[in-house]
Amino acid sequence: MSATLPAMAARFDHIVVAVKDLHKAVETYRTGLGLTVVPGGEHPAGTHNALVHFGIHYVELLAVRDPSVPQVSWLKEWISTAGENPPTYAVAVDDLEAAIDHLDRADVPHGEIESGERITPHGVTLRWRSVVVAPDSTPRTQSPAVIAASGRPPPLPHRGQPVPKPIWPPMPFLIEWEGGDAGRSAEVERIGALAPHPAGWQELLSVSVLVADPEFAAKCYQQAFGWPRIPDGLAGRGVVLDLAGIRLELIAPPSGGRVLPPGPRPTAIALQARNRQETLDYLRERGTADGAGRGVTPARAHGLRIALP
Repeated sequence: MSATLPAMAARFDHIVVAVKDLHKAVETYRTGLGLTVVPGGEHPAGTHNALVHFGIHYVELLAVRDPSVPQVSWLKEWISTAGENPPTYAVAVDDLEAAIDHLDRADVPHGEIESGERITPHGVTLRWRSVVVAPDSTPRTQSPAVIAASGRPPPLPHRGQPVPKPIWPPMPFLIEWEGGDAGRSAEVERIGALAPHPAGWQELLSVSVLVADPEFAAKCYQQAFGWPRIPDGLAGRGVVLDLAGIRLELIAPPSGGRVLPPGPRPTAIALQARNRQETLDYLRERGTADGAGRGVTPARAHGLRIALP
């Protein structure tokens, strides 16, 4: 059934990086990494954020603002167990109901529609609706230890027993912004998020997601979304899907085996620079470049690997 469905119309929206201290993370990204960081605002769910934009795509630095709010418990648990790192990412759609219908016809599990909002420092209220795909593999509902065991093909059934259901690999949550992409683009420009990055970063090229089994993950993603597989150049380490021009890389763990907590999840982005050497020199002067000159290690970017192709 899923093979006959057209690909879900969507684009990459943002990657969430869970950080312990938002002010420290902002300083790291601005000064150490040479990125333009703008205040995001506060959520009723007890969090606050800051944003790093590459056009309409962005990195969200997300931290606990009010630990007493019940909805923030997942983020508190994630940071206390797994430390700072990207726990999830979002894909934008124009019609959330149509996207959910697509998931239902493809027999893909998902949560209920949730409404969200954020009040910006300028007093503007931004609104959206979202839905979690494959809830059993998301940090919103599962611990890092449970997520670490996800995303593997189901074992062979015992005689006389039903076929075990697979535990889905980590999936994005779907988001529909009030005002659509036109409204988003206008807001991003209005808040100055498109100002040039001091280190010369320019464009988001790819997003990498750590998965237990890339081929199985690709099968699940194509069942859910139908995004085409493209030549990957990963030398057998993973599978690449085309998400509206962004490379979505489903990558095996470096050891080629067991995935330890915090488990499968988004781990890295790749950014095009205006001048690669100038960006690398900027990072080296500030001690944030990795030793091989390939970008920034997770330890220098609050858990996010930033590749410089």
